[in-house]
Amino acid sequence: MFNFERNNLHEMIKRFLVIVILLASVAGIAQEHKINGTITGLENETLYLMGLMGERRNIIDTTQTDVTGAFTLIIPADREPGMYLVIKGPGQAVELIYNYEDIQFTISGFEAEDGIQIISSVENLIYYDYLVIKGMNMYKLDVLGTLINNYPPNDEFFFDALNQYELLQKQLNERIDELIDNNPLTLASRYLKTDRPIMVDPTLSDDEQNLFLKQYYFDGVDFNDTMLIRSTILTSKIVGYLSLYQNNANSQEELEDNMLMGVDSIFSHAQVNQQVYEFITDFLINGFESIGFEKGLEHIANASALDQFCENTERKLKLENKLELIKKLAIGQPAHDFTTIDIVGKEVSLSKINAKLTLLIFWASWCPHCDEIMDVIKSYYNEGKNFEVIAVSIDESKDDLMKSIEEGGYGWVQVAELQGWNGPIVEEYGIVATPTIFVLDESMKIIGKPLGERELVKFLPRDTIVR
Repeated sequence: MFNFERNNLHEMIKRFLVIVILLASVAGIAQEHKINGTITGLENETLYLMGLMGERRNIIDTTQTDVTGAFTLIIPADREPGMYLVIKGPGQAVELIYNYEDIQFTISGFEAEDGIQIISSVENLIYYDYLVIKGMNMYKLDVLGTLINNYPPNDEFFFDALNQYELLQKQLNERIDELIDNNPLTLASRYLKTDRPIMVDPTLSDDEQNLFLKQYYFDGVDFNDTMLIRSTILTSKIVGYLSLYQNNANSQEELEDNMLMGVDSIFSHAQVNQQVYEFITDFLINGFESIGFEKGLEHIANASALDQFCENTERKLKLENKLELIKKLAIGQPAHDFTTIDIVGKEVSLSKINAKLTLLIFWASWCPHCDEIMDVIKSYYNEGKNFEVIAVSIDESKDDLMKSIEEGGYGWVQVAELQGWNGPIVEEYGIVATPTIFVLDESMKIIGKPLGERELVKFLPRDTIVR
């Protein structure tokens, strides 16, 4: 009897433990969440849900609106909290914060004046409360600031305007404080702390205001908060900060030098966290590449503090390789030599090109901007032929490439690896966009990386050309 009861007791305990473990497991299983929305007038249209990582976006889900503009999008269980976009097309998006909750909203359109109504979602109720009062008050502050700067002081109306300016600042700050204090554990409150506008004394001169903003711009930013990476909040803050360094520049060189001081300041703040530092480095590299800011790229490559971080993350290794490539392909460096076979089966070596000037251009048959720049090059090349061109295609289809060459009448060296972005020469030169052009002197030293026609023609010989 005793053994029987003891065995029963053991069985009960085992079952109890199994139930506890199962319940714990179920509770710990992540759940998918839904975004239910209605966009007035958007009938039977395709919408995309995109996750944000700074300025980078990746598609999470796709759906179709019904005849009333209603739709449902699914956020998978494995998706992290952060900022997401419900997007129809360029300039047509709704920004939302996701933090493990269902979201429901209605909106009348995608224009700035089309107000959004959050039906359910604590995070987005906080965030849009903030955006509304920020937008309204900052607009009024801008108008009043201009008035105060230009209105005669000591006038009664001047003091009225100044009092109203200070009241608007106070209202905005108090509302932000209230939202943060009442919702301290939300992701929205962390975004608000970072995005909070810096309040400036409007009676200061423009230069004094600029110095004040530079000094206190990052006071509310926690560079240890890696959740800022999953939004546009931090990148917008960085762009705003760099814009402060564009004032009072008397030349392009001075503007670039000022920007580099801003970059150094940003990196000094970001060194407290490896993930954030890597994210900002990646963001600045991509941004500077897009505008052709070679001086900025070389500055980052030479001043990078990535090697001070111990953890060898995948992103860190990729960035280190990218920065090393930037150094090797900097203005004044010798171009990477290569030997390959061109489209007619002839061996081509970059180092054996005998010309005072050589254009090395990476292009594709499907790239419209390539067609435009190739036509410019052709007009110079056919008239003078006093420089050489080596065009490296990133096409994968030889038929498409040959058709484009024939239609364009491009009579220079054409190289086709037919491996897309993974061709050896393409990878060796770190090509991420087309067209990309390197201008080489007779010793195959890089002397320019023009982004468009205006920059390119500065290098091309003009003596036999009538434009």
